[in-house]
Amino acid sequence: MFNKKLSLVLTLSVVLGLGLVFSGATVAMGAEKVTFTTSFGGAELDIFKSLMDQFTDDTGIEVEVQPVSRNMKTALGSRVEAGNPPDMANVPNPGLMVNFARKGQLASLDWFKDTDLASKQAGGFIGSGSYNGELYAVVPAASVKSLVWYNKKVFEEEGYEVPETLGELLKLQNEMIGDGYAPWTMGLESGAATGWPGTDWLEDIMLRSAGPEVYDKWVNHDIPWTDPRVAEAFRIFGLFANNDMLMGGRKAALTINFGDSAQYILPMAGEDKPRALMHRQATFIQDFIQDAHPDAKVGEEYDTFIFPAFGKSSPPILFAGDLFIAFNDKPEVRELIKYFASADIQQTWVEENPGRLAVNVDVPLSAYPNDTLRKAAQALKEADTARFDGSDSMNAAVGSGSFWSGVVDYVSGDKTLDSVLESIEKSADDAYDSGEATD
Repeated sequence: MFNKKLSLVLTLSVVLGLGLVFSGATVAMGAEKVTFTTSFGGAELDIFKSLMDQFTDDTGIEVEVQPVSRNMKTALGSRVEAGNPPDMANVPNPGLMVNFARKGQLASLDWFKDTDLASKQAGGFIGSGSYNGELYAVVPAASVKSLVWYNKKVFEEEGYEVPETLGELLKLQNEMIGDGYAPWTMGLESGAATGWPGTDWLEDIMLRSAGPEVYDKWVNHDIPWTDPRVAEAFRIFGLFANNDMLMGGRKAALTINFGDSAQYILPMAGEDKPRALMHRQATFIQDFIQDAHPDAKVGEEYDTFIFPAFGKSSPPILFAGDLFIAFNDKPEVRELIKYFASADIQQTWVEENPGRLAVNVDVPLSAYPNDTLRKAAQALKEADTARFDGSDSMNAAVGSGSFWSGVVDYVSGDKTLDSVLESIEKSADDAYDSGEATD
């Protein structure tokens, strides 16, 4: 599958006739097998298995990949409680990692902090894998969520400049309305998960309006949802999510599927102008745009900019990704963790799967297929502040429940802001008393 062989083995030599040297560590020829439970599926699973095969070729360590199709909390939880956990697993959010760490079920990865690889991880990623100051997870690849996708041709024709502050963005969207354009297309519909795209908006806004320390307290429910700073973030969100700014107004935002919404920044078949000019969504949405407009060229007809800071400072970056955790601490597990933290393996991963961005800052921007992804990767590398998706880190009853429904209630106007926040706060009080962080 790979066009080039990974050059991770620094030296390969027989040591006392029993072992080989890999990345500076001796691995016995009779090394134990590593079991890895994963939620990856489809093409992503095929890529992951190929990476594992390459690891085995380079080290002699066999990896048994164990895919699961059900909820990872259920799949892993039942095995852990039965005393039969895998050696490693990937989990989709810090909350699930915290659940296992709190119960003393994870192997500490604090040893990783002393490696040269730790200093190569982009800002915010070590913290995302930590609980009570101890490292329990590494994030080998991520997606940037703080992106605004926009119609580049219209920007150039109308003389619109990419905004660098919130004030400039608010001024720009008013200018667009004056020119006869809908500034935003938004899709909140996602079946049972309807509302989740709005949580990303609010997380980006909280990072900017309240700052990272308050953001962390909010995610951990160390401040209530009725806190004035949370209310302010919702009000700022309302400056975008209203009938004047949205294509089709609030009703359309609540009924358009999240995957369909981005296509409207480009003219639809038979139309001579786009229905909206901007869409806020993560790197993955490019696949949906390409499906709808296969001939459109990213970087020419449409492009991205980072959701701006609320001042002249560098904008914070909201990201998501899979955390690699370990239930057993053994040399083979440590080698696999270092392998996926290295620049070489991450470069191959992002080349094979363009939806992912490398976390190791040594991965060159040339590894990405277009300037749009290069800009997102560069922003991830250079961000002074980066935080994991907040709703993914919250208790599931909140982050995957009352927060989603609260967004719907707020955008629809069916409830006042105070009642929305009071409802989420009641849910959070009940959920966090249970001691479980998230699914």
